[in-house]
Amino acid sequence: MAEPKSIPSEPMPLDMENRDPNNMNEHVRVLYEDAFGEPEGSHSIPGVWGMSYKTFGGVKHCCYIVLSVLCGCPLAFCWALDFACVQCCHIWCIGPCIKMWNMNFSCLKLFWSSCVHCMCDPFDLQ
Repeated sequence: MAEPKSIPSEPMPLDMENRDPNNMNEHVRVLYEDAFGEPEGSHSIPGVWGMSYKTFGGVKHCCYIVLSVLCGCPLAFCWALDFACVQCCHIWCIGPCIKMWNMNFSCLKLFWSSCVHCMCDPFDLQ
C-alpha cells in the first residue's frame, strides 16, 4: 500500500510578481493594439491616437482596480466555499459511491465473463 503523503504545514508562498504562473487567463489579456487599429489611409491626428491609447490603458487599469477591490474578497470567499463543497462531495459522496459500484459490479463482470466463455469457448478454432 502506498505511503500517505504528508500535508505541508506552511502554505506555498504567494508570488506577487507572476500572478498567473499557469497562464490560465491569457485569453482575457487585451492590449490597445488588440482592440484598435487604423488602416492605411484612415489615420487620425497623432494627438488623438496617443490620447486614446493613454485613455484606454488608464480607464481599463482604474476600472479593474476598483472592481477587484470591491469584488475580489467576496468572490474569493464564494469560490472557496464552492470548491470546498465540491471537494467535500467528491470525498464523502462520489468516491465511496464509485467504490461501491466497482465492488457490486465485479460480481456481474465475473458472471458475464463466465457466460461469454461458456458460449464462445466451444467454437475456439485454434
